[in-house]
Amino acid sequence: MSKVKKHGRLTPLKLLAHIAVLSVVFLWVVPFIGLATTSVRPQKDANETGFWRAFTSMERGHAIRTQGGPEGGTTLIEGNIFDDIRAAQEIDFVQSNERSPNALILREMPIEGEVTGVLVIERLPDPDNPDGTIRQQVIKQPGEAFEVKKGQFTYQADGSYQWAFEEPYSGKGKKLSVFIQQRPQFGWNSYVQVLTNRQVPNSLISSFIVTIPATIIPIMIAAFAAYAFAWMTFPGRDWIFVIVVALLVVPLQLAFLPVLTWFTQAASLATWLNEWLTDCEASNSCKVSSANFATLWISHTAFGLPLAIYLLRNYIGNLPREVLESARIDGASHLQTFMRIILPLSVPALASFAIFQFLWVWNDLLVALYLGPDGETDRVLPRIIQSQLGTFKSQLHLLNASAVISMIVPLIVFLSLQRYFVRGLLAGSVKGG
Repeated sequence: MSKVKKHGRLTPLKLLAHIAVLSVVFLWVVPFIGLATTSVRPQKDANETGFWRAFTSMERGHAIRTQGGPEGGTTLIEGNIFDDIRAAQEIDFVQSNERSPNALILREMPIEGEVTGVLVIERLPDPDNPDGTIRQQVIKQPGEAFEVKKGQFTYQADGSYQWAFEEPYSGKGKKLSVFIQQRPQFGWNSYVQVLTNRQVPNSLISSFIVTIPATIIPIMIAAFAAYAFAWMTFPGRDWIFVIVVALLVVPLQLAFLPVLTWFTQAASLATWLNEWLTDCEASNSCKVSSANFATLWISHTAFGLPLAIYLLRNYIGNLPREVLESARIDGASHLQTFMRIILPLSVPALASFAIFQFLWVWNDLLVALYLGPDGETDRVLPRIIQSQLGTFKSQLHLLNASAVISMIVPLIVFLSLQRYFVRGLLAGSVKGG
């Protein structure tokens, strides 16, 4: 007899839970969409309009110079406003490269759209003086003829124009102010600029140098400790575990003062040993800084251990007792049992904590700001982005590109380990025996 699965009614509590989940997803996804969208927009668009207008056309003003007459003169000059803009951009690109041959100069994104108006200055009758005229700015629409340098100028919405003269004209082109309803522009220029800036690639390397050891070290220590708390008997085991769990509620900021003091004292001791054991005074290299990669490794390991031990202990404690007892009967030591049985079975829990720790260390600014190295080539990526808030305050496209780059690595880590994430998190959050 087939069984029919009955679905429960959508109660108000379930509806509220769904709304809460959707709200959290919305609050996380929308800022990322804004960052990614702004990072591929031109600088002017990113600074002047929000990302929600990135996919709509906008009217922009441009100054152009039309084509001039040939040497022998002509009575008709034909051209295209968009071609004239691209030609001017190319001239600026070449001149900028000549002025700064070692700098990275990128071509501007091509402008596309429809020409909506040309601003000209005409003499119109003065309403206060019937015999006089006044100069007034007038916007000429596509298809409307108007006088430019004793010639009749006509343009179309696609940018094409004709400049007709009664007598041959051989002079220069005319500067005009045109309005263009521009289509959305997107490009990778901001990423090229950010990645060719030495600070960002160096900070990416520094972030990997900090994050990988600061993720592996606490996992190794916590795995041994979790096995001991779960399957070994020793005096004070439960009380020590309670103390470890209690450390989860201690704010990170409270530990800064003692940690800073300890690292400063350790650096002073290392400086004294360096002076005593080596001939460093000649090269003036005796001083050991208290802010380096090692301090970040130690700090993140200490801050991450309570959560790691708690999750792994609960997961390991829920493993089948029969498997461990069989290993003991076969004569396996605690180390052999841990390496050959516990670790392979604990991969989901290890991966879950690895995701937490990697994301925390990679995105951390507070610990890196106070305990991390301050050299130009040693600062981690969050510190570089924080410094760019002042440097790139008028270049939001570059700031957002840096932020998106910093998000790519954690996203890859999460997607590669997500199949273990929920299983390990749920199992590790349940109190084991």
